[in-house]
Amino acid sequence: MHSACKSSKVVGLLTLTAVALILSAPAEAKTAKTIPTGTNASFTLDSLTFYGEFDNSPPGNDIAHPVKHSGAGGVGTFADPITFAVAPQVQNKVKVGEIIYIPSLQKYFIMEDDCTSSGPGGVAVQGEGCDGELKDGVNEFDIWIGGTSKGDNPGGNATNSQMSRCEDTLTASNVKVIMHATSGQKVNTTPLLNHGKCIK
Repeated sequence: MHSACKSSKVVGLLTLTAVALILSAPAEAKTAKTIPTGTNASFTLDSLTFYGEFDNSPPGNDIAHPVKHSGAGGVGTFADPITFAVAPQVQNKVKVGEIIYIPSLQKYFIMEDDCTSSGPGGVAVQGEGCDGELKDGVNEFDIWIGGTSKGDNPGGNATNSQMSRCEDTLTASNVKVIMHATSGQKVNTTPLLNHGKCIK
């Protein structure tokens, strides 16, 4: 027969072991919301971020999937939407050339680029990137903001710090996006960044 003292020790040891196992267990992976594929489908985007001439990878206006533009650009109309990027893993839902509309910015955008953490300095400088965020269950779209007078929209002569401040100002969570948008939405063609001046 076991003594009460020994039984308590055994129970205590088992409890500590169970707690240790729970704490050491990997966190359950979060799954990002499904991005709709219907025409003019409304979607709440988890994270809307911005990039430009200085923090593109490599710096400049090169894009991975030119459709409307040879380099990142656009003015935000349906005819000339602004470049945006998504994680390669969601490009089966947000295909190259897809046009979206963001009511809060009153602009159209076209998917022409990849959004990853592969820029200069890697994660430490670039952050997790859209692909890293996706692993945490976050859908992120990265919008071209411009930065200099080359291939922008038309950001013109902004410094790196002016561009970075504007990116931080415009970055938002839980943003309404119209996927597979058609023409006819209200458009504001004021540049997101214009000669160092941010639209907000």
